[in-house]
Amino acid sequence: MTTCGPVTKSLLLLAVVVALTGQGSAADEKLSDCCKKVARNLITETIVDYIEQKKILPCVNAIIFKMESGRSFCFKHDEPWVRKKIRQLRAKKRAALASTPSLL
Repeated sequence: MTTCGPVTKSLLLLAVVVALTGQGSAADEKLSDCCKKVARNLITETIVDYIEQKKILPCVNAIIFKMESGRSFCFKHDEPWVRKKIRQLRAKKRAALASTPSLL
């Protein structure tokens, strides 16, 4: 019978740790460090802001919508409803800036 050397044992332990930490949770669509995949379903929560994420592997091109509840979700950047929502959010920000009184 052959025994495993210390290097082999270390590599096996490393493989197990990597496999366990790579497993996702039920909330995979929620934002962690970056969007590695995008949600396909529409959301019913109120969207209050967004961030554009560029593709830099392992991250994908995505729009990260921030919800009123504080949660964030990743969506495909070129979906028509996503582009429309971005236009609405930009218009709302412009309107808010225009209505803010100047201190000068």
